[in-house]
Amino acid sequence: MAVSNKDVEVLSEAMFCYYFAIWNKGKQSKLEPKDFNNFKNSTDLNKWTRDLGLNGVVDHVNSDPALMSRVSKIGEFLNQKDQRWHNNLVKQMEKFFSNSRIKVGQGKYRAMRADKLPAAINPYKAYEEISKKVKGKLGFKGRVDKDKWNPSDVWIISTKCDAQLKTFINVHKNRIMNNPEYCVDYMNKLNNFIRDQFRRGNIFPVSLKAPSGGRVVITFENDKFDAVKKVVRYTKIEFTDSNQDAKIRFAVDKVNIETGKVEKKDYINGSIKTKTVKSGGARLEIEGGSGAGARYGSMGTENYQWLIKETDMTGIKELNAIRNQAKFSDLKKKYWTAVTGREWLGRGKYVKAFNKDKESFAEEIAPYTQELYKKINNKLWDAAAVRGAKSEEEKWLNKTHAGEVAIAMDKITKQMMKDITTENLFNLAASQGFGAGVSKSQIEIRKRAAKQLGGKIGSAKDKELNAIPMDEANKIWESCFYVVVK
Repeated sequence: MAVSNKDVEVLSEAMFCYYFAIWNKGKQSKLEPKDFNNFKNSTDLNKWTRDLGLNGVVDHVNSDPALMSRVSKIGEFLNQKDQRWHNNLVKQMEKFFSNSRIKVGQGKYRAMRADKLPAAINPYKAYEEISKKVKGKLGFKGRVDKDKWNPSDVWIISTKCDAQLKTFINVHKNRIMNNPEYCVDYMNKLNNFIRDQFRRGNIFPVSLKAPSGGRVVITFENDKFDAVKKVVRYTKIEFTDSNQDAKIRFAVDKVNIETGKVEKKDYINGSIKTKTVKSGGARLEIEGGSGAGARYGSMGTENYQWLIKETDMTGIKELNAIRNQAKFSDLKKKYWTAVTGREWLGRGKYVKAFNKDKESFAEEIAPYTQELYKKINNKLWDAAAVRGAKSEEEKWLNKTHAGEVAIAMDKITKQMMKDITTENLFNLAASQGFGAGVSKSQIEIRKRAAKQLGGKIGSAKDKELNAIPMDEANKIWESCFYVVVK
């Protein structure tokens, strides 16, 4: 019986809950992964949890429809490839329970996949109300995905925290709904509550990452008590012949907040990449390179259009200068009559034209695409070098969109603003926070880092940092604290 990627997602999350219950109850000696080979349905699973005394901890997992339809696959999932997943889960539990910051107490806990959180104690219910306010404040068509606030796959909650959590969520939701304006204080209070309950050993939001190298690592994201901060550097744009995309290359350093000392240079090396198929929309997604951040998410079009425009418009102005050339006057009338506002990309109109007549679209857009390519590379794009495209015409659709993103980022005039714009994009995709513009903290930590590297007051770097205008108004929220197990 084949185990699909979706099966792995559901089973890895559900089994984390079961293994947590086993460790929490001290039943490790009773765990035999081959027992699962005989499980056919929910009756078998419920009997097993009852016999081990796990009921109460895993009740929400036992009633999870996504797991119930996959009970017969648990054995294969745990035991295939020399019990790779079973061994990984054991390592996860050993790390989880031995970590000094994870204070699993003697009280009763409930573990469940994020999709099965009961409404009364579901922090995402409060987030949904906040995201409605953000949508209205920014004029977005859709809400910012909840995973950008907290991407946890599993939540472990102490039963003694139930009443407090219910009251907090209910009061918080009502306060938000009764206020017509968005206020960043809403998110701060929600974040502080969850972080405080983690420190008390009552709530553990856990984000699971695919195992690699047989080693399990636990990290803590968005911890305001952490002494280090991720600082992002823009390194270059890749807008090359052999593909349909553009890649915003970046590096992340871990920098001490107080001293500015770089604790770990190039902690992450990766890229923010344009999607390359029409069906994938126009999202940007992070691809990890070397380093610790190999798995991150993506962000929607209106989110990153707003982030780039509200942080630095100099690259967008360069893009519009290309569009304003006389030779593109017909294209301007057709596609770019309203690109000076929030929606500065032409993708939406391009897709409509492509769907109507893809051959005509490719023919008319090609000179513009080549102009974008030449602006970055000083030569024309060799579309024939691209392999694996759905069609010749779709190459031009995707490369045009990629070129607009490439110009908007690479032609930002100041290197420091390239860094901060890239950091704002990274923060949203990596569930670190959502905001545009330049914050005081982004400037201050860079000043301290420059000083550590020998920079002096009055130096060119110092003057550049002092000349950057700070704007906290577009810092919408910081993401919530969560534990990463990878």
